[in-house]
Amino acid sequence: AEEAPVVAKRAKVRAFLSVAGWFVSTVVLITMNKVLMGEHFALPVFLTFLHMMVSFLWCEFSMTMGWTARGAIKSRAEGWKVFFLSQVMALSVLLAVASFKYVDVSLEQALAASSPAFTAAMGVVILKKRERGKVWLTLLPVVGGAMISAGGVPEVSWFGVTLVILSNIARGTKSCMQELLLGKDALDSINLLRYMAAFSCLTLLPFSFVIEGPAIIAERLSYVSRDGIIAAALVANCTGAFMVNLFQFQVTENVGALSMQVLGNLKNVFTSTASVFVFRNAVTSLSIVGYGITMAGAWWYNKEKNREKAEAGKDTSEASVAAPAHPEAALRK
Repeated sequence: AEEAPVVAKRAKVRAFLSVAGWFVSTVVLITMNKVLMGEHFALPVFLTFLHMMVSFLWCEFSMTMGWTARGAIKSRAEGWKVFFLSQVMALSVLLAVASFKYVDVSLEQALAASSPAFTAAMGVVILKKRERGKVWLTLLPVVGGAMISAGGVPEVSWFGVTLVILSNIARGTKSCMQELLLGKDALDSINLLRYMAAFSCLTLLPFSFVIEGPAIIAERLSYVSRDGIIAAALVANCTGAFMVNLFQFQVTENVGALSMQVLGNLKNVFTSTASVFVFRNAVTSLSIVGYGITMAGAWWYNKEKNREKAEAGKDTSEASVAAPAHPEAALRK
């Protein structure tokens, strides 16, 4: 048997490599989104279709590798619920991809970091969920920082900002509707993603033909085949979409879901910083301050939500200990 220090060291190396891979693949995916949404490949619906197709292939790959058991939709009703969720998910991705035509990556990441506020708001509307006062307090810096960040960008496109906000609303709606429609007995995350990606592909491809036109799509793909840089960007973009899923799975396995939430905030900072160096977009001190406030608020929000879950789990555990093992035991007292 291997010594404990050696095993621990290898585990740390695996965790570091998975986190590094997740960060780098995210930068590749998002920066290539920005490149492709330029004048030569401005096809947000078709590009979202490619992302969904790659996500489906990732799920099939993970099941072929034996990392995840293959699950099935149990009823027609559940199938329609998953289909509805898939369309909301596709809409959120589509809006985010389209926004890169109008806003810089750093601003998109700052605004996207405010998504917990929209999830909490949609939870009140859809789930009738009541959050604690302290949770709502954490959302003030999340939203306020995002607004400061947007206001600090010279010549900001408010249409692009609107697209990102609508994407956040769609993402929050999807999270709440998933909890409402599927409940605790839902498919696991990878099987759910597999079905939602497949359903999204079925609607996004014909929708792209209607909105963007098969002739325009064929023309842009023909241009891509002749332009090595754009072709490389498209391949890198699709590869990045696959690798983000792969490394995200590995990060969750190696560091756990709680640490992943903290790392997610750091990933946003890393992606924004990298985009500034890649695209040389202007960043003001006000934008940096706003982004810092948003990230601090997101960290505080995650901390409060995890404390809430821990307290709920503790209460459940204490209740199960206090309850008699058999109902008849209580009657004998």
